[in-house]
Amino acid sequence: MSDPKRHHYLPEFYQKAWMGNDNKVTVYRRRHAGKLDIQRKARKSVGWESELYSDLSEADPELRQRVESGFLKRVDGLAYEALAEMLRTAAPPIDQQRASAWARFLMSLLHRHPARMALLRRAVELNMEETLERVRQQYPSLKGENDPESFDEYIVASRGRLQENVLALLLPRIVDSQKVGNALLEMTWGVGAARGTRFRFLTSDRPLMTSNGLGHRESFLVLPISPEFYFIAARRRETIEAFRLLKPNAFIAGVNHAVCLQAEEFVISHDETQTTFVDNRLGGSPFHPVVRDSQGSIFWDNPYRFDPWIA
Repeated sequence: MSDPKRHHYLPEFYQKAWMGNDNKVTVYRRRHAGKLDIQRKARKSVGWESELYSDLSEADPELRQRVESGFLKRVDGLAYEALAEMLRTAAPPIDQQRASAWARFLMSLLHRHPARMALLRRAVELNMEETLERVRQQYPSLKGENDPESFDEYIVASRGRLQENVLALLLPRIVDSQKVGNALLEMTWGVGAARGTRFRFLTSDRPLMTSNGLGHRESFLVLPISPEFYFIAARRRETIEAFRLLKPNAFIAGVNHAVCLQAEEFVISHDETQTTFVDNRLGGSPFHPVVRDSQGSIFWDNPYRFDPWIA
């Protein structure tokens, strides 16, 4: 039986494609003095944090875990179906419901990471009055079926932990953003394979490779969905073609370069064949410095400027 307090920010279903015959994945982390640690681990032991999305203002155990056990469970369940279809057909989901579910999952990957949650907590704390007023106005659409009718009653019921209560309302709202979801759905989608190459795709706790924003002409995002397959969405079809025209080994190296540099804590691989590559990038290095924006993100250029360091 799964532990309801173990909240996965890198879902087990997504990690599954990197499993070996032992039903484990290879996990790279930095340990003492920056030494690279390599372990074979079960998916349930990777990419989780205790009560990461819990509403700590709730005494009721079920309501306390409603974001993880309710909202994110639905997000991941529908995304699992979309991912299975893409791996089976090597094409984006045709069904609109699955496409919407996949867009929602992509948004969740951006926002459910512990570092992003910490930023959201700080933002709520620093702008509590403004946040409360915004939540008050949106409360009718935010509240769940077990929440009080009015926002004032909601505040009273928070038992002095209003910040955690507001976070439990905001995360689903952010992940379910209609504006961003529509922007994703309006992009051109593709699924590509990289077979017969020297190396295979890696993934990490920050697996999405993205441009700076989704609304401009050169917008794109790339997500490895298995050691052999990747998902891509772009504002222009020419961007997808530019990626596909890259030499396969250079393309894999470029995506893996991004996946490793973005990683906050760990990188996942099917095996240990890319240990040197990961060691040169995880956590950054003099050759590969890590520069994040105020939200902890790293953005990448369109393929015509795509020149990864390969070593």
